[in-house]
Amino acid sequence: MRKPVTGDLRVQEVVFPSGRVACTILHPDGEADRLAGGFLRTCNGGTDRAYAYLLVDHLRWLEFESLSPETVTMRDLSRYMAAVGAEYAGPYGRPWRAGKEPYSQSSLDSAAACLKRFCQFQGTRGANQELAGELDRKRLPSRADRRRMFLGHVARELPANPLRPAPAVRRRHPKMLADGARETLLDDLRSPRNRMIVTWLGDGGMFSEGHPLWRRSGLRVSAAQGLME
Repeated sequence: MRKPVTGDLRVQEVVFPSGRVACTILHPDGEADRLAGGFLRTCNGGTDRAYAYLLVDHLRWLEFESLSPETVTMRDLSRYMAAVGAEYAGPYGRPWRAGKEPYSQSSLDSAAACLKRFCQFQGTRGANQELAGELDRKRLPSRADRRRMFLGHVARELPANPLRPAPAVRRRHPKMLADGARETLLDDLRSPRNRMIVTWLGDGGMFSEGHPLWRRSGLRVSAAQGLME
């Protein structure tokens, strides 16, 4: 069960008489944060609850760094994204969120979207307009963007978020054969063609079942036993 937060910024759910549930952020003394509350009221479709917990994490970091929404800069926001798990070329300050796991890729994307919308919202209220202008960037639409959009073929530009980290590309390691599988194969194979394929792939450093040339050869090997299937 989630423990109540005391002595720190916290998210508070508000239930209206109509049954609608909204979220706001309270200070340790119980006073509502007007800027954060006004921003969360602009979030529809259930995003206000998710954004509330992402935003309160950011506001706690601002206090930890002796900053405020009015004085934070683009570099500070980049350091914050690094502190929650994004890649960043440089130091991002003192250790923070000790004992907590870094954000996943989807959470990093959501945090970047939340911060951009929050900074642009406060810019409309006359606070830190310079930062809001830096976040207002555009990019060319990709082929995938055009396919998802109605009348995507006429799109010329789309909004870009400089805080959004590049997605991590995970390369799968090829399935290597067991030790001694090459020698066992050469002893068991009768066809000169198959013996030539095994020797050729082994000498070329392509002796793995996941390699495209190995799959094209038509050979199937049990990595556990090193025998032909």
